[in-house]
Amino acid sequence: MLRHSADECLALADAVLAAVPDGEAEVLVTEDDLALTRFARNTVHQNVAETGLSLRLRLVAAGRVGVAELRGGGADAIERLVRNAEEARRLAPAQDDLAPLAEPDGGDGPCGWSDATAGATPEQRAEGVATVIAAAAARGLEAFGAYSTRATQRAVVNSRGVRRHGRVTAAGLSAVVRGDEGAGYADRHAVDAGDLDPAAAADEVIETAERNQGARPADPGEYEVVLAPYAVRELVAHLSHIGFSALAVQERRSFMRAGERLMSPGVGIRDDAADPLARPFPFDHEGVSTRRVTCIEQGVCRDVVYDTPTALHDGVASTGHALPQPNTIGPWATHLVMDPGTARVPELVAGVRRGLYVTRFWYVRVVHPLRTVITGMTREGTFLIEDGRLGAAVRDLRFTQSIVEALSRVLGISDERRLELGEDGSAVLVPWVRLEGFRFTS
Repeated sequence: MLRHSADECLALADAVLAAVPDGEAEVLVTEDDLALTRFARNTVHQNVAETGLSLRLRLVAAGRVGVAELRGGGADAIERLVRNAEEARRLAPAQDDLAPLAEPDGGDGPCGWSDATAGATPEQRAEGVATVIAAAAARGLEAFGAYSTRATQRAVVNSRGVRRHGRVTAAGLSAVVRGDEGAGYADRHAVDAGDLDPAAAADEVIETAERNQGARPADPGEYEVVLAPYAVRELVAHLSHIGFSALAVQERRSFMRAGERLMSPGVGIRDDAADPLARPFPFDHEGVSTRRVTCIEQGVCRDVVYDTPTALHDGVASTGHALPQPNTIGPWATHLVMDPGTARVPELVAGVRRGLYVTRFWYVRVVHPLRTVITGMTREGTFLIEDGRLGAAVRDLRFTQSIVEALSRVLGISDERRLELGEDGSAVLVPWVRLEGFRFTS
């Protein structure tokens, strides 16, 4: 459980701000409570929990910026934080183009919070794990994975009057089930642990594992494919990483060309921090309200996300997508939502005469950012589709493919979507997608 109230976090930030002798300052207070139950070979083997509080101070004075951060408290914590930040500021090179601290914008929005997740016990996590283990053992299979619950709160206060607090929760159950000659994968993510449905995850991962026994080789080449949400997540997240940031556009390493159609008309991708299905949170690490940004609309490139420094460069307002400042990463989209289609998942498969169904990608790396080319492997569930039906399992294949090119050949998008959460808490809400071509190289 989180150990501090919202008022206590804000009061702590206020106290740090009050201790700053000169210049402007921004204070971040973050408290994170993470609990994790791991299992392997049908046995729970680890249960860990950690709660930590961190303080971060950014000082701005005389054209220099200094940052200090510490975890935990102690009687002299504030004094040490201010002293270290001031020392860093004093030694930093002077800059004449420093971005200003954020101003209060009066914004508000929902937080994806669940008391049930925040208060989840080891017994509750073990119960969810037991559902997967029991189902796998009953079929003579072995289950591996983890069930995690997390609660996080963030307070941002600065000397220009920003004073905000928000909190979110996340629950995740991921499972790999192995037989003698193959494995399957499934996961579930939700704000409320009560929405995870371990039984459904168990059914899915066991069905995939049993179907994926005795995989045979498949020739490399271009295949029509149906991608499960676990695979689509990789495409959308890498597309964002490569090109949805204003800094990437300013540095001419983004594929985004505003107003130009690069993808199929059915493709729509936005960052929406207020979408109730995408673990909403109302403001960024500068305390700026996070606005909805449409990145791809009907296949056409639209807008990118901004923080204060990139917004200053382009003479526009920040969209509220800042990471802790200063940083070299730039703004970051953390609530990616891909529009659903109208097809049922079985209909996507039924439309393929000969192709592949891909459950997930693994070890994905960027090859050419401007061309959005990535490479990686399929994993834990790749199947032939023959005459509209899932067929034999095939051995994992390496792919090398342009994401934009793949999404310019969309033949269908499902009406059902899944929420996927990254380790950093980033949310990606994605459907199943049928693509006319996807290039497998070995």
